[in-house]
Amino acid sequence: MKLLPLQLESYFTTEVTFRANPEFATGQPSKFGANDLDVTAECARLPNTSDRWQVTLHLKFQPPPTANSPYYFALQLVGVLWAAPMLPPDKVEALVRTNGPSLLFGVARELVRELSARGPFSPLMLPSLSFLPGNAESVPANSQAAEAAAK
Repeated sequence: MKLLPLQLESYFTTEVTFRANPEFATGQPSKFGANDLDVTAECARLPNTSDRWQVTLHLKFQPPPTANSPYYFALQLVGVLWAAPMLPPDKVEALVRTNGPSLLFGVARELVRELSARGPFSPLMLPSLSFLPGNAESVPANSQAAEAAAK
């Protein structure tokens, strides 16, 4: 086993809003759409460093009432990434912009699952996402992944 040349050194939350939906109908299916989960990321090299980056990940889950969602939430996570000096300088930013949000999204998935597990309804598991540039293609909203998120 060897360490990857890009490491998440630390992370913290700057926003956590989590709400159970009192209108949730437990016997009815949830119907999430592809646009119900809004995810954005920002990446910037930290000042006075050549090997550390700050990545900020914003998530907002606010499906319409017709989706019958058990929960609504908004999260913001900030992480510090270290990039090994051996990485090609012309590739570091692209690696950080792809892998930094991916690492933080794994943290966000666990945070959402943990918060929802403490709520009145079944835990919510977010689907996996890709942060590759130009990867706008997604799975249809009524896919098994979207259904699994509601279980």
